[in-house]
Amino acid sequence: MSDHVSRRAFLRTGLAAAAVPSLMANAEDEPTGKADKSETAKPAANEAEGPVEPTLLAKRKLGKTGVEISILGQGAAFDISDRHMNLMHAMGIRFIDTAKVYLKGRSEKATGTWLTKSGHRKDYFLVTKDVVHEAGKWMASVDERLKSSSLDYIDAFYLHGLGDEDYMTPEKATKECLRSKEWWKAAEAIKKSGKCKFVGFSTHTTPLALRTELLKAAAEESWVDVIMVAADPVSLKTDKEFNKAIDACHKAGIGLISMKECYNNAGDIDKAFPKFKEMGLNKFTAILTYMWTDERFTAICSHMDNLDKLRENVTAAQKFKPLTAEDLAAVEACIEDGVKRLCLSCDGSCKEAARTSADLNRVARYVNYAEHDGRVYEARDLLLAMKPELRDWRSADLIAATKACKCKLDFAAIVRRAEELMA
Repeated sequence: MSDHVSRRAFLRTGLAAAAVPSLMANAEDEPTGKADKSETAKPAANEAEGPVEPTLLAKRKLGKTGVEISILGQGAAFDISDRHMNLMHAMGIRFIDTAKVYLKGRSEKATGTWLTKSGHRKDYFLVTKDVVHEAGKWMASVDERLKSSSLDYIDAFYLHGLGDEDYMTPEKATKECLRSKEWWKAAEAIKKSGKCKFVGFSTHTTPLALRTELLKAAAEESWVDVIMVAADPVSLKTDKEFNKAIDACHKAGIGLISMKECYNNAGDIDKAFPKFKEMGLNKFTAILTYMWTDERFTAICSHMDNLDKLRENVTAAQKFKPLTAEDLAAVEACIEDGVKRLCLSCDGSCKEAARTSADLNRVARYVNYAEHDGRVYEARDLLLAMKPELRDWRSADLIAATKACKCKLDFAAIVRRAEELMA
């Protein structure tokens, strides 16, 4: 199998087989009706096996919030079905992440409807996100999200994609948002209203130095309770300042949730380190286990858009044991030999070498949404919504950009696929 296939293709081939407990039965045995209404209730199961008690995944405390959440969260940036959520619940996940932009609100509506009709709302930590430009409009955005999901409260609300140039630049976000008394008052008002328990932001902005500055500002003195941040073994290993910022947030009591950790998948991990196969890990779940070993992160938010990914990741979470230093080094080495789809440790040298204003790494991220996550229409909308100068690569030296890139991304191929998506 070529290393260039996405995880979706990897799973479709059937090569991602993993040992799964009887709870994770074949698709035809999954519960499809109304979910049970309490954590102690027994979900539907194969008659020959009898009912099976749901086993909750391990939980960790989310910073100073004091709330404990599942170490694996269900990212819902796809057309999530009741069937998927019924199985997710039976497998022990109690953390869902959605957003206004996901399927133009349909994800919020689907998750909210399921939580209500299943009777499981109180069991879940529910996150939603939106782009909010002014502190005075934040409460209205919370109200809109509640209306969209038909719920009466949200557990956490993130400012979505803080630091992206066409939302709120890192400089503006640091000075006028994270350290702003106006935003602080708005955050406190939202929490006191009972409509939302905690607030924070998500960020995957590049260069990594800008993402680092956002984390530092949040840790110093801000209204932030939770941050979902793009992080992977490469960025954690190679960038000392990013690591210091993660440390600072952790020490400040800010709950940290990682995302995008598997966009750069490992190479032939079974061949390079046979021990992982014995542990039931593959090129993707080895990376998840690497991230769980770093206890500064409370959880991983994973885009599990099919039942195979769900089963595979839950199995890894159920079997999780911290990796040794040797194991961690093996994962890092395999990633070095693997396929690079996104440079989370981008230092901006690609853009500088290409002599362009185009945000090449962000374009790569959106292409990954389509090819890695299957979010084709959302990726197209996001590309078209970028400011024209941020996707104008016509005069860019893309070969020079690839040479300068820390991950050696093939920008010529990436922009070609972006153009196909926008056509």
